[in-house]
Amino acid sequence: MSKRPLLVVLLAGALLAPACGNDNITLPDVTRAVLSITVDPNPILGTQNELTLSVSATYTITITEMAGLGGEVVFVSAAVFEPSTGQQVALTYYDGADLVVYQGGKRLEPLGQLVLAQTASYTLSDYTKPANLVVSVQLKDDRTNLIYTSLLVKIE
Repeated sequence: MSKRPLLVVLLAGALLAPACGNDNITLPDVTRAVLSITVDPNPILGTQNELTLSVSATYTITITEMAGLGGEVVFVSAAVFEPSTGQQVALTYYDGADLVVYQGGKRLEPLGQLVLAQTASYTLSDYTKPANLVVSVQLKDDRTNLIYTSLLVKIE
């Protein structure tokens, strides 16, 4: 056999060899992912600027998958609401693309955690500090279920 046909046969074999393996991912026997959200500190302490009367609240959101089924985070949002009117006065929102940029990825592994440091700035109509923060998370798990959960936290 000449060298050229032998080389072609070897190259064809090398290209087909990886296809012979089993790349199937086995999902755990879990119907859907379960999410838990915590915010630290809770309650959040707001800091008010004496000149502008705006309030700054710094906190950390931790999202934990509890059932053993991972997925991709669709979004994480944190909205501040004025207690007397219910009006939204601030919003931070990360979609999957934002998480890739700021966190390095949007995947939440089974039993894994995603930690986000946040700061919200707002001014209430009566220039006080206390407000309500609602943190919401949506995840598309590995079984394509859409999981949505939220948490209400006080800002003092």
